[in-house]
Order: sequence, then structure tokens, then C-alpha cells
Amino acid sequence: MSKLRFDKNITQRYLRAGYRLVGRHSAVEICRWTKSALRGERLCYKRWYGVRSHRCVQMTPNLNFCNFACVFCWRMHLPGRFKLPEGWEWDKPEDIIEGAIQAQRELLIGFKGHPRVTRERFLEAMFPRHMAISLDGEPALYPYLAELVKKVKERGMTAYVVTNGSVPYRLQEMLEKEAQPTNLYISVYGPDEETFRRAARPLIPNAWKFVQESLELLPKFSTRTIIRLTMVRGLNMVNPEGYARLIERAQPRFFELKGYTWVGESQKRLPISAMPTIDELREFGDKIAEKTGYLLKEVDSKSRVVMYVRDEETWEWNLKLVEEWRKLEEKLDREQWKGKITDFKLKKR
Repeated sequence: MSKLRFDKNITQRYLRAGYRLVGRHSAVEICRWTKSALRGERLCYKRWYGVRSHRCVQMTPNLNFCNFACVFCWRMHLPGRFKLPEGWEWDKPEDIIEGAIQAQRELLIGFKGHPRVTRERFLEAMFPRHMAISLDGEPALYPYLAELVKKVKERGMTAYVVTNGSVPYRLQEMLEKEAQPTNLYISVYGPDEETFRRAARPLIPNAWKFVQESLELLPKFSTRTIIRLTMVRGLNMVNPEGYARLIERAQPRFFELKGYTWVGESQKRLPISAMPTIDELREFGDKIAEKTGYLLKEVDSKSRVVMYVRDEETWEWNLKLVEEWRKLEEKLDREQWKGKITDFKLKKR
């Protein structure tokens, strides 16, 4: 904790926001859907890919370290957001993973006696099976991202990486080191360079060029590949033909439209009217689908996410992966628990 990249005031802001800090530069925050799933209620849209929200760790290996300053981002754009102090050292992937799981357990321990949380669900939450590497900052700026993904999967967990596509060589490293995440998301913030620059406000030169290079790498991945379009009314929810061209070039297995939500720090930059409705998302997504041949498959009106798949064969492939993962998850649980767990206590740090 003493070697964090930012000062005590910034640290306190994150702690007040519900984050738990891990090592020098990582963090965990409990998602609302994790709490919902623990209570036996709704799961998030990641259920489409086999994720049960109460077993998902939402984390970042790069807290407050990003090379974009997206106008719609709900996170804090704090001083030094894209700057490392002299003599900086990065934490090891295995330390980040262990610290993130421990932090998740500490944040959820209060649910142990909750009347709507069963013992089985609580124990499942204490042994997470999914790690969403997407909470804050740009994960591809962490130099050992490929190793992090490999270590996550070695622990019997799935690894979701959400990147802004600005570091294509990090994706190339994943391919070369055989460290493909379970789901690889590339967030695309505009259908053309001008719109992209207004929405993403990149802090580096040639950002649009780098995003194009990352998109060109997607067909080389054998895992789930998804293009994420965060839609902001009046900003980047324009030119569906331009988005269609990018999708045709990258050939992701899926593309998703996620409606901007007027929360957090973004409220200082955008009006509430910038939030598109679920019907507007579907209408806009259908225009892209008409150009690309993708099929509308799932709609989550609560999260305001619309998902399209390349074809029916890809959808059947996804369902098979979900089924295989569920069986593996059950097998791992039996082996790990062996029927011996009667109580759960946190390890002392």
C-alpha cells in the first residue's frame, strides 16, 4: 500500500468509492450484479458467455493509468493519469491475482449472514471462477498482461480482457505467448477518426491507427472476440456504415452496443439526455447488422446492452463453450472443496 502510484488524497477517493486497493497499482470493486447474484437475483449480461456474476472478480491491473480520457467515462480523470514515477516497478501477475481474490473476499464477507444469501452461493463467491480485467485504466498498459491472463486461467478461472485497442503489440504478445483470454473485447469509440477523437480524447498520438492495428489482429484469435460500441447520443451514435466497415475488417465473433449511463464523473461532462434508450440501441445496431450480416441474439434492457453474433454456427459454438465451462466449473468445485468446507474464514494479511 505504501508504494501506490498516487497520493493519499487520491487513494482516499478510491476507497470512498468502494474500491479495495491491491499492491502498487491494482484494485477490485464489487459490481452491483455480483451483489444481486449473491441474493439470488439477476445476473449481468456476461451470463451470455457463461459467467455467474457472484463468482466474477471485477478488477484492474492499472488503476488510474489510461492513455484515453473518454468523455463518457464514469471513472475519475485524476492528475498523472498517464504518467509513471521515476523508478517505477510493476507487481507480479501472481501477486495481483492472489491480492484481487483476497480483496474480493474481504468486500463480500458481510454477505455471509445475509438472509437471502445461501451458504452454497456464498462459498461459490469466495472461490471466484471469473476475472473481468476491465475496471479502471487501460489493462494493455500493464506489461505482463499476457502472463496475467495465463496465470488466471491456470487457477481454473476465465479471463475477460477489455481493451481500448491502443496497444496492439500487447495483443500480439498474447498470441505469441499462447495467452488468449476467454473473451477479448476491443472497445471502439467512433466509426471514423474525427468522431473517435471527440469521444475518446486520446492522450497519445496515432491512437486511431493503433486501434485499426488491433482490430486487424482479432481474426487471429481463436477465443471469443467482441467489438464493444459504447453509444452516446449526440456524440458517437452516428454513421452506422462506418462501424460496419470496422466490424467487417475485424470479423469479431460478436459485437455489442452498450448504452452510455449518466453516472459518476461523466455527469460533469455530459447531459443526462446523452443516454440512449434500449430501443434506440437496437435500431442503431440493426443498421450495422444489415451491412454486416450479423444476427441480433440477446438484449439486456437493464444493462442496456444489445449483442449480435456473426452467424448461427458461432452462436451454437458459444452455447457449447458455456455448457463445457459449466461442467468444468462443477468439477473444479468438487476437487477444490472435497466436501470438507464447513465454514469460511479470511486469511490474515
